[in-house]
Amino acid sequence: MAQSFAGGLGRARTLAVLIGLLGALLATGDRAAADEGGIEDNPPVIVNGEVSPSSLSHEGGSVQIRAEIVDDRGLYMTYAQIYRPDASSETIQLFEGYKDNYFATLEVPPNYSDSAVEYGVEVQVYDVNGAYSASLIGGVQVEAAPQFDEPPYIGSTTLTPQFLPATGGAVTIGADAGDNRSLSGLFALIVAPDGSSTTVPMNPVSSSHFEGTYEAPPNSGPLAAEYLVEVVAEDDAAQQSRASAGTITVAVPPPPPSAGVLEISPAGRSFGTVKLGKSAQRQVFVRNLPRKGGEPVEATVVIAGSGAFSLAGESSAVHFVLQPGEKRAFAVEFRPVVSGGQFASVEIVRDDGAQPGLSVALSGTGSG
Repeated sequence: MAQSFAGGLGRARTLAVLIGLLGALLATGDRAAADEGGIEDNPPVIVNGEVSPSSLSHEGGSVQIRAEIVDDRGLYMTYAQIYRPDASSETIQLFEGYKDNYFATLEVPPNYSDSAVEYGVEVQVYDVNGAYSASLIGGVQVEAAPQFDEPPYIGSTTLTPQFLPATGGAVTIGADAGDNRSLSGLFALIVAPDGSSTTVPMNPVSSSHFEGTYEAPPNSGPLAAEYLVEVVAEDDAAQQSRASAGTITVAVPPPPPSAGVLEISPAGRSFGTVKLGKSAQRQVFVRNLPRKGGEPVEATVVIAGSGAFSLAGESSAVHFVLQPGEKRAFAVEFRPVVSGGQFASVEIVRDDGAQPGLSVALSGTGSG
């Protein structure tokens, strides 16, 4: 009977082994069938993540995002969704640094407000089969700006116009300025040539741009008058910032009118037809007429019009002085670079502003 029991036990053990092998074979077949049938795999797993550092000063800075992600099939896309304090968001891609660990760098801007702000970081992942996972892994807090540590800032400054005639005139002084809390005042400090100073209030024309007007006085000479302009901003803690806006220049007044009288001749100069690349010259003459009580005359000769005409051997403008009865010749060159008729004029501009319109008409034709 004992032998019969042992034999039955052996047969039972053998049957259990056979059943186990059959179950394993069936399970293997089920998995293969699942793979062949395209059954969706498990989604990616975000094991852990960190944001380092988790806090910054009000100046902002760089933050590293790290996430450990695993998947049984392979990852297709890994990125971090950044939730900003103003309720907007941005997406930055994560790149694998070493096995299963993905990284990105977030550049956090300064915080100029008087309260701390926070940026949330969520990791979002797709695998190659389109399975999706997401997890909020933390955030970074940016401290509030120091209440009174920062003085006001002054951005770009302008002077319009910067150069004035001898009669002076109005100049608009502009500046961009602000403060992390509030400005209590903005003004321009004008230092005159004699060392005296004038304060010009500057008023807001927008949230950050300010303007003021300075009336520059006439210049009595004998030199150009220069006014140094500095913009001063002050905040509610009485801290000041200063920035140069440049210099206002009031021109030298013209000399008193001379009794001399200039004459320019001939009334016109034609250069005829000149081949392209070649040149031709003609002369014009300026004379200070010999008159009783005549005086020296200072003037400048310039060419106005087509660039094919120039003062031969001279710069674009020549300043000269003629005594009573004195005469001077100026050589004018015509060098065409295009075909067709071209026109210009020789103009005489007196320093004292007298005799406007002294000129000689020039003409020529370029030929290929």
